[in-house]
Amino acid sequence: MTEEIPAVEETRKRRRRHPRRRLWPAVRALLRTRIVAGLATIIPLWVTWVVAKGAFDLTRSATQPYIVDFLAYYLKRTGGSAEQLPAYVNWIVPLVAVLLTLFLLYLLGLLTANVFGRRILLLMERLFENLPMVKTIYGSTKRIFLTLAGSSDLKQFQQVVLVEFPRPGMKCLGFLTSISEDVDTGRKVATIFISTTPNPTTGYMQIVPLEEVSATGWSVEEAVKVLMSGGILTPPKIPFDRIHPVSASPAANEPDSEQ
Repeated sequence: MTEEIPAVEETRKRRRRHPRRRLWPAVRALLRTRIVAGLATIIPLWVTWVVAKGAFDLTRSATQPYIVDFLAYYLKRTGGSAEQLPAYVNWIVPLVAVLLTLFLLYLLGLLTANVFGRRILLLMERLFENLPMVKTIYGSTKRIFLTLAGSSDLKQFQQVVLVEFPRPGMKCLGFLTSISEDVDTGRKVATIFISTTPNPTTGYMQIVPLEEVSATGWSVEEAVKVLMSGGILTPPKIPFDRIHPVSASPAANEPDSEQ
């Protein structure tokens, strides 16, 4: 007992001599936590600002030069000068340019909604398909934008499912596009589109037995977000171990009924 007392006193002396050894790890951990929390707050705001500013500048630059030329022509005809314009014109012109661009985009969308406009758009797309580089860029950009915008083309995907791919024990997110029957046995098989990350518009088409396809209960938009985020936005719980049967919807059986 008497031998333990000097040891305890020696330990206390060491702690008094080197108090920074215990203090610095705590300060370092606190600084790291606070800095990471600050970055997690400012980076999403900064990215949002950059994207919003980029979109504003893009729409503004499309029509602002024409508005400036019109003002210059108007001043020239009236004998005025730029110094006579009110100060608020400098920030009204970009705003008017953005509104004008949006209005022109609306008119363009209205034009392509009717038969005449769709024919013109179809002719343009056929022209682009004959140009090697333009075909790839235009087609990929259009598919990505329609996916992000939630186009009606996504309705072709009936359900979001899980299938074993590329080997047993590994499952991949896929979209059920149709359900068919085997010619000889009548066994139901599912056509699955397996998207790639981070571009969900490209991938593989697999024909899988329907009983090996597992439903997830996710919407197509939720699945696209998971794919584009590289799995970061995956829900905390997913149906992985057990197979949840996929219901054969009437839409999936329409091709069979037509036959």
